[in-house]
Amino acid sequence: MNEHISYAMRNELATNSFIYFNPPSALKDWSFLAIEAILLIGFILTVVHAIRHSKKTASPAALYTLMAAFLYGLVMDIISYYTVENFWHGEFTVMFLYNRLPLYIALFYPTFMYHAYMTIRRYNFKPSVEAISVGFFAGLSYLIFDNLGPQLGWWIWDRSNPTTWPYVSSVPLTSYHWFFLFTGAFAFLARKICWDWPQQGKSTTAIYLGITAIPVATIVLGAILFIPYNIFSKNMPPWDMAPWAANFGLASLTHALAFFAAGLVFLFNYRRPAESRDNVLILFPLLYLAGHLYMYIAKFDLFFSLSPTGLTQEGLAIGNPIAAVVAIIASTAIVLLSHPLPSDKPDI
Repeated sequence: MNEHISYAMRNELATNSFIYFNPPSALKDWSFLAIEAILLIGFILTVVHAIRHSKKTASPAALYTLMAAFLYGLVMDIISYYTVENFWHGEFTVMFLYNRLPLYIALFYPTFMYHAYMTIRRYNFKPSVEAISVGFFAGLSYLIFDNLGPQLGWWIWDRSNPTTWPYVSSVPLTSYHWFFLFTGAFAFLARKICWDWPQQGKSTTAIYLGITAIPVATIVLGAILFIPYNIFSKNMPPWDMAPWAANFGLASLTHALAFFAAGLVFLFNYRRPAESRDNVLILFPLLYLAGHLYMYIAKFDLFFSLSPTGLTQEGLAIGNPIAAVVAIIASTAIVLLSHPLPSDKPDI
């Protein structure tokens, strides 16, 4: 196995500890602290917003959404670390699960998914349009993080593992497709259980049971949505045993068409939100986008010191800066359009 993939797992003291602390000076790069700070601040803002929203609306739906996102992220990570094992995180200041799970990743899912959902919810779309639009916005914004992380060593993909094929620069196409589809599936279920059920007068017990079921239900629904892609990529069980050859070109086309179609669904249903700017909800997306843009610029020298195989001097795969810049611009536009100024008037 490549040295960079497993360096965290060679820390015997950490791999024998459920929780392990690393001093900031021991981290590989300042960007490790930067992304931790962004997600820690983001998580605090997420909790603050969920509480404020629930008090303002006299409904716990926002808190329910946060709980569901946290549970989904926890379940998804544990499954990934102990089944697929096709990537490994670097070492951050706080590590869980025997040096497999950085604290910032545990905070990433509830923070990122909550903001993706609540941002698109401002448009008051019908459930299917809302879920598709959340998947599109989340996939677009996640692309930025997904390209930067591997080139800085935040995590390393095992490029010899067929489950990661095919690649788009430093990122498995499967990773793009997964976050796009699974976040959309999560949004569909969150709308039903966290928002519609309380309005329909469902019991608190039923709602909490539903929230507990959201992680597994998201994985099942996401796996169903993944079937067209898996038919062509053949890189995940049981599809890897299918009696036909993999066609990564058609797998790529499947993702491109699905993602493009989702973008069109959002654009064709777009109308300016009736509510004016939410000054708390908008903070994390802008911090996330500005922070990543700064790190791309600060680390741009990596693109000028690549090996003949396209790797950095540390042997890390480089991201796609053009795709990242386009995603930053598009994501910023969606965030700002989702939060009109008080003087703006919605379309009638």
